[in-house]
Amino acid sequence: MKKIAIGIIVVISLIFVTTTLLASESLIANVSSSVSDLKAKEEVIVTLKFDQYQGIKNGINAYKATLEYDKNIFEEVLEKNFVCQNDWEELKYNNDTGEFVAIKKAGSKVPEEVVKVTLKAKDGVKATTTDVKFKDIVTSDGKKDINLSETKVTINIIEEQQEKPEEPIKPTQPEKITSQKYKIEQSYISRILPKTTVQQFKQNVIVENVTTDPQMVFTDLNGNALQDSSLISTGTKLKVGSTLQFTLVVTGDADGDSEITINDIAKVKLHLIETKLLTDIELKAADVDNDGEISINDLAQIKLILIDLFELK
Repeated sequence: MKKIAIGIIVVISLIFVTTTLLASESLIANVSSSVSDLKAKEEVIVTLKFDQYQGIKNGINAYKATLEYDKNIFEEVLEKNFVCQNDWEELKYNNDTGEFVAIKKAGSKVPEEVVKVTLKAKDGVKATTTDVKFKDIVTSDGKKDINLSETKVTINIIEEQQEKPEEPIKPTQPEKITSQKYKIEQSYISRILPKTTVQQFKQNVIVENVTTDPQMVFTDLNGNALQDSSLISTGTKLKVGSTLQFTLVVTGDADGDSEITINDIAKVKLHLIETKLLTDIELKAADVDNDGEISINDLAQIKLILIDLFELK
């Protein structure tokens, strides 16, 4: 009988030990992170959780673990960076060893998060991958130590790309304007007939390699935009695309009113006797016969135009 009793006690002891071992083997720790990619000076929260409580009847009441992280990548973690979860409390942390310990009065019996730790990436970190680990994890149900496997999470450290300012789109070939009717020089377009509208001007020029919209912009002497029906006068400004600018010259229109009048004759007469000289675009406009100088012939042609005996072409 004594042998049978001893045998029963042995069997019961084995069952108890086996149950305890199964309980300890079932409990695991895992870790997750709030983000997987991290830039310099940004923060990540890593969360330690206990799971698979099969066989833990009375609950676990304390645990100890070691936090391991790359101090070249993250700023130093302090005790204030730990936040206990689900009534785990009285956490203590050793900055030098990375060890920390906490307790729970009621005992933990169900899967739950136990602590959150905030880590901040240092300024100037380079792109890499790094692990945040919880190792040497030991907990207890009040009967024995239960050792858990280490757990880790991998964080991608990324470098923020500096945004480059967009460069203005440059034409692949030089912008160009040509005409068989008008004389186009470096910064002037001349030989434009009096009372020419913007629309008529456009019909007598060809623009190439111009991608702006609109391709041509016309403005008067005060900078006001002209419409297609507006008359061009001596002094009208023309911008072609993004690179070309011209001053327009209407033949005979020395005073800039877009037509030939008595006032233009008066200006030429004063110029010829050197009382009031014409300048710049006025000279170009008064050169009606297009010989490069202002002479009596120009005055005569202007007079003939006024009485409809001469037609500009």
